Amino acid sequence: MNNKIYDNILEKIQSAENILITAHENPDGDAVGAMCAIAELATSLNKKFNIFCHDNPESAFLFLPHADKINSDRDKINFSKIDLVLTVDCARLERSRIEEEIKKNNAFIINIDHHISNDYFGDINLVNAEAASTTQIIYEFLKYNKIEVNKNMANCILTGIMTDTGNFSYAATNSQTFSVASEMLIEGANARSILNYTSKNKNLKTLKAWGFALSRLQHNKEYDITYTILTLRDLDNLGVDKQDLEGLASFLNVLKDAKMVIVLYELGDGRVKGSFRTNKDNIDVSKLAHVFGGGGHKKAAGFEVEGRLEMVNNSWQII
Repeated sequence: MNNKIYDNILEKIQSAENILITAHENPDGDAVGAMCAIAELATSLNKKFNIFCHDNPESAFLFLPHADKINSDRDKINFSKIDLVLTVDCARLERSRIEEEIKKNNAFIINIDHHISNDYFGDINLVNAEAASTTQIIYEFLKYNKIEVNKNMANCILTGIMTDTGNFSYAATNSQTFSVASEMLIEGANARSILNYTSKNKNLKTLKAWGFALSRLQHNKEYDITYTILTLRDLDNLGVDKQDLEGLASFLNVLKDAKMVIVLYELGDGRVKGSFRTNKDNIDVSKLAHVFGGGGHKKAAGFEVEGRLEMVNNSWQII
């Protein structure tokens, strides 16, 4: 990594008047942790900032500092006053869902991400696909600039690492991941609390919904793909929403007798979300997700498209 990038990012943050922090739609733990870590940095530097995300984060993440400041109403943002946009964990600017507003006002963009599918849309791009999480990249930035990592930052960074590595079980986990996690524990992060908030948080209706999804598993022998489908009617009948399905695709990735797992479900606003998972080293699901306008990692990726799920000739289709 070119260390000059670290210098330039800090200079831009220090000179900014109004900062907008944003991430991808349907934010996961890494996206929320990264947004909150940057917000904590902005607070320490006495900077004015707003945090926008098209979708509100899961309530499970509200234990993080500044998570309650994440706003999903773009009308509350005065984009004309924003002079710096910090996008985190966002492979493409359009995934922020405020691409037009950002480009219209010509704000300077800093892009911090770890997705291999990132298209380097920023004026400064701090992208490292080898990092286990975006928060790990933020830690490296803070460390280089000798910025103290307080307890709040430590919890944000460790949350991103733990959630994006499946609690250190995914292939992207390496010695550096454990090293950074260890540093965060030293700085006051509480791994047990993070685990309780983010993983050990499923209620009865959520588990019943997962059970329903399991009962619908189908295997396509031609492509060696296992998939499951949940329509909006299914979700209504089960009394769950999209947040209850977070983690389902990763859970299904324990399946050993399929090359890939796909979870498809309707979002309720005319869109369908797809999540891909694989544990095969010779498959890159991010490339498949990219075909549908999405992205992600080699073994975990997703997309959203307009349409609805319907059974046509005994086959599920997005129409």
